[in-house]
Amino acid sequence: MDAKLSWDEAKRQINLRKHGLDFASAGAVLDSRYRLDIPVVRHAEPRTLSMSYAMGFLAVLTVIHVARDGSCRIISFRRASREEREAYLVWIENECDEP
Repeated sequence: MDAKLSWDEAKRQINLRKHGLDFASAGAVLDSRYRLDIPVVRHAEPRTLSMSYAMGFLAVLTVIHVARDGSCRIISFRRASREEREAYLVWIENECDEP
């Protein structure tokens, strides 16, 4: 993903405290060639939930983001839930197209 990343700084600080992950590192997921994107809607706003295994973190990570004003606006960055990890692994095994 070549889009510029943006975020709300107060939300970034909350995310750092809550999840220990910095929005500035979300490219670890968004730039992955093994990224799974799932469209979601929250508060009537279309968003994307992106998941990927991030080698630097040794975990499947999830980024919630939205395209806004020519940038990729990060809403949340966290370790994937159990259900998300399982869905990601099934996708990798069965549906992922090798680049």
